[in-house]
Amino acid sequence: MKYSEINEKKQRGKEGFPIQIYHVDADHPQYLMPLHWHRDWEFIRVLSGEFLAHLNNEEYRAEAGDVLIISGGTLHHGDPLNCVYECVVFDPDMLRKRHGDACSDYLRPLLTGEAVVTKLPLHGDPCLQDRFDLLFDTLQKQPPFFELTVQGLLLEIFGQLYGKGVLTADKSRRIGHRSEVIISLVEWIDAHYAENITLEGLAEIAGMNEKYLCRIFKEFTGTTPIRYVNRLRIEIACTEMAVRQRRVTEAALESGFNDLSYFSRTFRQYRGCSPTEYRRQLSEPASSRERNAVGEQPNRLENSLEK
Repeated sequence: MKYSEINEKKQRGKEGFPIQIYHVDADHPQYLMPLHWHRDWEFIRVLSGEFLAHLNNEEYRAEAGDVLIISGGTLHHGDPLNCVYECVVFDPDMLRKRHGDACSDYLRPLLTGEAVVTKLPLHGDPCLQDRFDLLFDTLQKQPPFFELTVQGLLLEIFGQLYGKGVLTADKSRRIGHRSEVIISLVEWIDAHYAENITLEGLAEIAGMNEKYLCRIFKEFTGTTPIRYVNRLRIEIACTEMAVRQRRVTEAALESGFNDLSYFSRTFRQYRGCSPTEYRRQLSEPASSRERNAVGEQPNRLENSLEK
């Protein structure tokens, strides 16, 4: 089973109600949001700190109280900066009636990929903020009949997004050739991360020269191919230690690092502590973790890594 699938196919919520909420803080094994895409829509609410989001080839910085909207089919990843955030991921098809209704014309673009979000992040709109807060809180607490409340809130939110011009429909919107190349390449990396991966080999797979590959890969992902590989491997190593209780050496080998010294250096560059310190923190009480948690998340961790 893969720990990080660029095209997430996991079941959201429950049958007939495909929506899920995720709470992510510094203790989460995938604190750094890995590069991925899905046909579902996603709302990200920043609770504290800052969140640097990369959506296709655009970068957005969100602060506490802001909401990011990620439309279906968007290639995205995120760098939390001393951040706690929550994500609501859902299939917008849950809002449509099977035989269509008056809302179908507004909901169809959400499913076809024609919907375009024109303003991010969202902040300073008390009415929208109230609706988003109620949606997240309802999904967290799940009071009786919460499914009805959630469906109503989603319809109201999309109605306001259309009405305020934040959301529009563009029938010409399509995934371009370059994005398809990057999506295919990252899917290949996701399936072969434990193998020996070189820039030369990735360029051959993509059918490009190395310099051009690095340029467009960074344009869409915010980082270079090898830095992406290292980042993915570190997140997998964290999951190995946090979920499967692997030892440091085992986690390094499972995630594709054959040199323990290089693994330790790379781990510290991404997580701000050594693998041994990270594993020790996992067994500490929550109060101790809060005192000793890695608080410093460099703005651009990748800058210190080799190509």
